[in-house]
Amino acid sequence: MDFLFIHGNYPAQFRHLAGLLGQNPAHRVVFLTARQDASRDALPGVEIHSYRCHRIPNPQTHHYLQATEAAVLQGQAALREVAALVEGGLKPRVVVSHGGMGMGLFLKDLLPRALHVGYFEWYFQADTTRHLLEHFDFDAQLKTGLRNLPILHELECCDRAVVPTAWQRAQFPKAYQPKLEVIFDGIDTSFFHPPGEDQDLAAADLKIHNRETGQGFVLEAGQRVLSYATRGMEPLRGFPEFLRALPALLDENNDLAVVIAGTDRRAYSYDAPSHGGSWKKHILAELGAFAGRERVHFTGLLSYPDYRNLLWRSSLHCYFTRPYVTSWSLFEAAACGARLAVSKGPATEGIVEPTTVRWVNLEDQSAVTTALRAGLSQPGERARSMAGFDLGTSLQRWEQLLNAGLQSN
Repeated sequence: MDFLFIHGNYPAQFRHLAGLLGQNPAHRVVFLTARQDASRDALPGVEIHSYRCHRIPNPQTHHYLQATEAAVLQGQAALREVAALVEGGLKPRVVVSHGGMGMGLFLKDLLPRALHVGYFEWYFQADTTRHLLEHFDFDAQLKTGLRNLPILHELECCDRAVVPTAWQRAQFPKAYQPKLEVIFDGIDTSFFHPPGEDQDLAAADLKIHNRETGQGFVLEAGQRVLSYATRGMEPLRGFPEFLRALPALLDENNDLAVVIAGTDRRAYSYDAPSHGGSWKKHILAELGAFAGRERVHFTGLLSYPDYRNLLWRSSLHCYFTRPYVTSWSLFEAAACGARLAVSKGPATEGIVEPTTVRWVNLEDQSAVTTALRAGLSQPGERARSMAGFDLGTSLQRWEQLLNAGLQSN
């Protein structure tokens, strides 16, 4: 059977499903992506093809509709490459596409008999979009509503629809929620798991390697560690609030090391008002010199083994977010049994057993500092994940969905 996956990134949320199908010699699995260097991360049994948009949106297009035009261009580019693949002999029985960016807009027109599964992450609402923009006014609210046009069209056209969490499904119009089946991407608990009873990482030195600089540093045995991990250092993920809490905590705890893993970029939020938009540089300049600054380590992106060791070693690991798509890093940290401080809100509910987490009010800076101070002085128990987020459950639910779809399609 021929399977076709389409995602602007690669392999993204389809890594495990495409990889599993690719292991079966009876299947032909093709992955179409906008990422031009995807072959560097090839999955066994998965063919990689790429597409390019022939132009960018016209700057004269009304700004309410520029995202829609961008989606149409994505959809056309993907369609052209799919048509070429079909011409070359591909016969997709199942198509799984990342929804919302336009890649699935026209697939049903070309492949009417294929089972088309749309994977959706988000529906834009005014009360959540305001966290993505520096200035959210009435004009921005109107634009936000129309950002959903291609999302709704893709959702309408696909045969089956998947969304990672119940919180994300709740953002969609009630009329469409029954069509959206909640299947989380899946955490590989053979790798992300609590440390063994005989593993006391705090009793030994731990070296952390910075892949961006090639340099490393050592967390010394017995040293307390406060950690934070993020794709982007930005307001959406509570990075300014975390950084502003550090001077007091470092001054009070001479044995405290702070490890910040991630990239100095904005994945979703707006730019900082200075320093070329960098929130890292802006907040550090705001804080000025403070005692213990040399104990704050920015690691860049960590390898998975270093990242897991950090979660195991950390005295308190922070996951902060405003209401938006919840990062994999919270699920991974919970699976590792990290000692967690988590911003309290709808995006973080139902993921970790609530009594195993220290909850934080992200909208009150003094409360953030107080919560982290308490977490460092009185380490709580290790976090425990709620059921259903492991990879085995995810793949089982995908299998059930695809089998049911193939039988009815």
